[in-house]
Amino acid sequence: MSRLHDMGGRFGDGLIPVPRDGKNEVTNFEPTFKYEWHAKAWAITLASGALGEWNLDISRHYRECLPPKDYVNFSYYEKWLAALTNLLIDKELISLSELKEYVSAAENGILKKFSDNDIKLDQRTWLAKDVQKTLGWGGPSVRDIDISPVFNTGDKVITQNYSPNKDISGGHTRLPKYAMGRVGVIYSYNNNHVFPDKNAHDLGENPLPLYTVEFKSSEIWGELAENENDSIFLDLWEPYLKPFPN
Repeated sequence: MSRLHDMGGRFGDGLIPVPRDGKNEVTNFEPTFKYEWHAKAWAITLASGALGEWNLDISRHYRECLPPKDYVNFSYYEKWLAALTNLLIDKELISLSELKEYVSAAENGILKKFSDNDIKLDQRTWLAKDVQKTLGWGGPSVRDIDISPVFNTGDKVITQNYSPNKDISGGHTRLPKYAMGRVGVIYSYNNNHVFPDKNAHDLGENPLPLYTVEFKSSEIWGELAENENDSIFLDLWEPYLKPFPN
């Protein structure tokens, strides 16, 4: 299977280096976070999201909107930090001048040390004692709304062969480019979920039917497929799909 380039769902960077033992079983002993700052980047992003100034789809779209040169060269968590920085500034939670002042102070070793008495916490701030409980709640995207699915399990479908976001040119979508114009079969219907193509642009949640669609590896990767009988399962919203003509 080819490794995906996650900007636009492109591929072509070669095989995923999956470590296996003598029995051909996958072995993976990598830590959750390779470096300490990765964990901090993850924590800061979650804590900032808890302020309620944006949603998950908006944060994903901000990562997509990084300049192509930065997106290609940044590591995974560098993308997270860059997108978060842009969000914080665009939402006027911090200013660019404040950020520059802080970075300059850090580089010159003159950061001011604050005591607990100096800091006034926003009422939305996560306290350490509440983090585990809050994360345990999760953020389900399923919505109880009366919309009947168009497709049934076993239906043969074909995905849109272009970016399906009808509201925003070049807007956010969860249909990866490598899966556009591909034929698959409805594996399951997963109820109605927040539609990211609208939610990422503050156009409302607009929940729609979500399906798991099964694609044959050869349908997705063509001659690059390691085994044409392998299957790839993608969760796709109804507007991404069309009935396959008989």
